[in-house]
Amino acid sequence: MSAGEIDLLPGERVLWAGEPVQRPFYVAADGVIAPAGLVVTAAALWFLLSQEPEGAGMLAGLVVLAAGLYGAVGRSAVRYLALGRTTYAVTDTRIIARSGLFRQKERASELAGLSAPVLKPGRSSTGTFAFPEPGSVTLMGVGEPKRVRDLLTKAIDEAKSRQAPPEPDTSGTSAA
Repeated sequence: MSAGEIDLLPGERVLWAGEPVQRPFYVAADGVIAPAGLVVTAAALWFLLSQEPEGAGMLAGLVVLAAGLYGAVGRSAVRYLALGRTTYAVTDTRIIARSGLFRQKERASELAGLSAPVLKPGRSSTGTFAFPEPGSVTLMGVGEPKRVRDLLTKAIDEAKSRQAPPEPDTSGTSAA
């Protein structure tokens, strides 16, 4: 993502821009969702093939089958394809992720409201950055993760220091 592709706030400057260099097909959450999707898919297939439903029963069976297939593989496939169209930027005030399979959506998190990034190392010298704050941007499959972690940590610290109220003057001098 280049600075020309994102709407910068007045006075904002880009510190880093990149995109996922590794696109994981499965992530940790898929360890529960994919098997559950397989179970739902198997149950729906059993219902459709053994019960031979008609009308509303057939429609319900097909909806459950579609939901099971989405949980088993569709969710992972959509995420994988969307990551191919994902770009990230870190500015001096925000982390921005632009992603989407068909329509690009931009999400941003204010640096001053974030804790230090949590780095989960990936394969081939990549990493995923998450933040403890709910709803914050996650950066998946980032190359050079240690360098990016250091940049993020420094940018967060600087953003917080800019927002901190000035220290009270305790030098003991008073204006008379």
